[in-house]
Amino acid sequence: MKTDPKRSNEPVVWLLFGAGTTVSAMFYPVLVLIFGFLLPFGLIDGGVENLVAFSQTFIGKLFILILLIFPMWGAMHRIHHGLHDFKVHVPAGGLIFYGLATLYSVLVLFAVFNL
Repeated sequence: MKTDPKRSNEPVVWLLFGAGTTVSAMFYPVLVLIFGFLLPFGLIDGGVENLVAFSQTFIGKLFILILLIFPMWGAMHRIHHGLHDFKVHVPAGGLIFYGLATLYSVLVLFAVFNL
């Protein structure tokens, strides 16, 4: 009888999934409000110039990373488990979906800090 529990990557994946859905729920409506309504109607003074200047700072780049990377992990986790719920079993699905999220994360990290 084995007494050692099997190691799993699920806690890490669930952490990234939770972070992604939280970021999406909290920040995306605000971004739609800012970029969809306030900036086009001129309700924010000097908006575009200030946003570009903010995006060039380290904190701005970190904010961009958070807004881009975590929701992708949440989406890939939902797609992976949604397909499983519909009885569509992708061979090595975890490796494919989480591998794509990892590749996307690395590409976004490289793109943001090499601008």
